[in-house]
Amino acid sequence: MNKRLIATLLASSLLCVCGMGIMPCASAQADPVWNIGYGRRMILPDPDSTQPLYIAGYNSGWEIKGVLDYCEARAVWLDVGGEGVLLIGIDCVALDSGTVGKIRESLADLPNCASVNVYSTHTHAGPDTLGLWGPTGVNGKNDAYMNALTKAAEEAARDAAADKKPGTLHYGKAETKNMYRDSRIPEVFDPYLYQIRFVPADESAGLRLFFYGAHAESLRGDNKLLSRDFPGMLCDGVTKETGDRAIFCPGAIGGLIMTKAFVANTSVDARKNLEITSDKLIEYALSITPETERELKPSMRLSREIFTVPLDNPAFQLYKFLGILNNKAVSAESATGYGVETELSILMLDDLAVTLIPGELFPELALGGKYGDANPDGVNPRPLCEIAKEHGIGELLIIGLANDELGYIVPPSDFLLNKEAPYLKRTTDYKGEDHYEETNSVGPACAQAIADAFEAAAGRLN
Repeated sequence: MNKRLIATLLASSLLCVCGMGIMPCASAQADPVWNIGYGRRMILPDPDSTQPLYIAGYNSGWEIKGVLDYCEARAVWLDVGGEGVLLIGIDCVALDSGTVGKIRESLADLPNCASVNVYSTHTHAGPDTLGLWGPTGVNGKNDAYMNALTKAAEEAARDAAADKKPGTLHYGKAETKNMYRDSRIPEVFDPYLYQIRFVPADESAGLRLFFYGAHAESLRGDNKLLSRDFPGMLCDGVTKETGDRAIFCPGAIGGLIMTKAFVANTSVDARKNLEITSDKLIEYALSITPETERELKPSMRLSREIFTVPLDNPAFQLYKFLGILNNKAVSAESATGYGVETELSILMLDDLAVTLIPGELFPELALGGKYGDANPDGVNPRPLCEIAKEHGIGELLIIGLANDELGYIVPPSDFLLNKEAPYLKRTTDYKGEDHYEETNSVGPACAQAIADAFEAAAGRLN
C-alpha cells in the first residue's frame, strides 16, 4: 500500500438511504425465503481520455502499460421477502466516500433497497481510484475511468436487483495451508477461505461469495499491467469449474497480510506467481462441498453505526488542502483538531455476522491471541470475536475496505511512531521490526473506535 493511501481518512462516508440503526430487512411473510441476485459489469478505460492511467498500490507516477485482465464491478442483492441489501465489490485498491456517495446516489431510486454497500477488492494492479498515486501532489485519478467505474457499479447493482430469485443459502469454509505471508511480528492471520453459496430453486446458475484475508498483490510491485489479481482469477476459475457466478470479499488484511511468493523471482515471473496463487485458492474453494456446509435460515438484519475517529496524522490534511480528496472532516479532539466520520455495519445472515469494516484491520483485533508490544502504554480493545460471542453471534466474517478506507487499523500495544517525524517516516522497534503501517494510519485510537462501533451495532441487533 502506498504511503499516501491512508490520506483518505479525511473522507466522511455518505449515509445510505436508511441512516443509522437497524435496517428494515425483515420479512412480513409467514415463511420467509432467501432471494438473491447477481450482477457483473466490466470497467473499461476510455481510449480517448487524455489523462494518464496510473497504477495504484505501490509506486507514484507509474502509468499502466498493458492489460492482463480488466477490472469489474460485481454486485449481490439479498432479501428474505422484505427490503433488500446490496453488496457491490469493485476491483480497485480502495474508494473514498465521494465515489461511494456517487454510487449510492445513482441507486437512490431503486425500489425496496434498504442499504447500498460498496467495498474494494484491494487489487494493487488496478488504476488509481483515490488520486494518490499520480506524481507527488497531483491527483492520480482518471476522470473518465472513475465515471466508468461508477456507471459499472450502478449497472451491476441494478442487474443484481432484477436477477433476484428464491433459493437456499449455505455456509462453509476451507483451511488454506502454506498460503500466507505476515510481514509483521506477531504472525497472526485467519487461514480460512470462507464461502457463502446460493442455490436457486429453479436449478439455474448459483452464486458463491468468497471471503479471504490477504492483500491482492500476487503480481507484486514491479507490475505495470492492469489486473484484478487473484480475486478475479479465483472467481473466474470457480465459475469455469462449477457454473456458479462468484464475487470476492477481502477480510482482515492489515499487518501486512499477503499471499506468499510461489516463484523464485516475482519481478520476472509475476504472471506465473499469480497463476499458482489463484490455482491454489481455486482448489481450496472447490474443496468446500455440500457435505461440509451448513444451511443458513432465511433471516436477515443489518445494523449500521456512524462514528468519528480522532485524526492524529497531520499528513492527511495536506491532501485535503490540495483538493485531491473531496471528503468531509469534522472537528474533534485529536492531534490535528479534526476527526474522520465513518461507518461500520453488521449484516446478519441467520447467525452469521458479515461485518463491513472501513479499512485494513489487523487480524489480531478480530481474532485475539498474540499482539505486538512495541508500545507498552497502549491498551488494546477487546477482539471483535469476543464481543460477537457476547451478543449471540455464531460466527464472524469480515469485509474490509467497505464504504470507506481508514488504512491500517493497528493494535495500540504495537503502535510506534518515528520520534523525529511522526507519521511521515517509518521506524523500527527494539526487535528491529518495521513499523511502516503507522504511517498509513489515522492514529492509535482507531482500533478502539472500531471495537466500540462494532459493539454498538451488535447491541442493537438484539
